[in-house]
Amino acid sequence: MGARVTRSAFYAYRTLAVEAILDAVRRRIVMAIAVVTLLALWLVRGCAACTGGSYRVDGQLVDPGRIAGFTGVALYALLALWTMTLAGLLASDHLSQSLHDGSAPLTLARPVGRGTYALARLSGSLAVALVAGGVLLTATAGLLHARHALPLGPAFAGAAVCAWGALLVAALAMSASLVLPRLATFLCVLGFVGFVTGVNLAARAGAPLSGVSGLVDRFGPPLGSALLEALGPWIGRTPSHGPVPGLSPRLVLWAVASVILLVAAFRRVEIRS
Repeated sequence: MGARVTRSAFYAYRTLAVEAILDAVRRRIVMAIAVVTLLALWLVRGCAACTGGSYRVDGQLVDPGRIAGFTGVALYALLALWTMTLAGLLASDHLSQSLHDGSAPLTLARPVGRGTYALARLSGSLAVALVAGGVLLTATAGLLHARHALPLGPAFAGAAVCAWGALLVAALAMSASLVLPRLATFLCVLGFVGFVTGVNLAARAGAPLSGVSGLVDRFGPPLGSALLEALGPWIGRTPSHGPVPGLSPRLVLWAVASVILLVAAFRRVEIRS
């Protein structure tokens, strides 16, 4: 009996997830995402080539490989953070809009659990963001490897960090959208990613942190620091050991907790048919 219920829930999730992906693709913002992605690819192609040649600092020749490594980390991390932000922006109204237009009450009138529906809507927005981000990150890693011989291992670890970070930001944004208007949720996504990343980078640069900033860096989601750790081999640093070297367990825990929060919050929403 339990296996039958589980199988039924999986089939319902799969059907709803496909519908959510199609709904996300039909949104007007997807065309803007496609244009931005193509523009970013053109910029990445130029930036990946700008590290060639030799450089001197105080008369000393700087290793071009080291310059390429720092440039690669900055470029790849920036695109990964953009992917996380995009996931949050897409998720910020993908569930709440279905409540407003009446599609959610109609779907939930059938034997579909609220948790299944929320996870399907999250999957739909996340899929679009990860496809766009995957194209950018794959192209960037390929260009950096082909032109500067940077290894692909850190790029895979950085992509894993990006995926978990995108899940975290999307789940939090979708949870916030249940109580906040769309514009406020958009601003929260931008502020959250920017603030957490800024705090992580400041801590890695040796800046003394206290109060809220110190707590965020020590206990909060390590969006920026996890990316730097994953991409560390490009600048001569050794990442931590684990199933995916450089992937922070704290980031994974935050992502899982955010999904649980989304399901719990959606179950408490009053839905009027």
